[in-house]
Amino acid sequence: MSGRKEKLLINKLERLASRMVKTAMLAVGKPKKANKVDIFLLDDDEMKRLKRRFLPREKGPANVLSFAEPADWPRSKGEPKKLGEVYLNTDLAESKMDNSKELIASKLIPLLLHGVLHLLGYDHKKKNDRIKMEKLEKRIISNFQNTNLQ
Repeated sequence: MSGRKEKLLINKLERLASRMVKTAMLAVGKPKKANKVDIFLLDDDEMKRLKRRFLPREKGPANVLSFAEPADWPRSKGEPKKLGEVYLNTDLAESKMDNSKELIASKLIPLLLHGVLHLLGYDHKKKNDRIKMEKLEKRIISNFQNTNLQ
């Protein structure tokens, strides 16, 4: 993907992420002051390196990684707290890179939502938690796509 095309995609994802965070927070009943999420698009090799560095015990592919902003993270005066960072594996959607709207809707939005839910405290280490998180993802993605991708 060219640098310009990637930057446009990231800008669109960041705008969508802000709305998604608000949608997800309303859905889970967790009001947060922070609603900004930094998004990074990485290829599979970069995702593997990041996962090995920060999650060495986790097995399986890295489709999405999320890191919440620490409470004591330094910010300049007046800079709002961020919810965190989400890293998306673009190699998953490589075959659909030509149609950015389809790419965003079919591949990156669900990954982004998954990452945002992790930032909001959801996890899927236990089967019950995984089922709960998957149901929530389906409900939010349906509502979100109906209102934000038309």
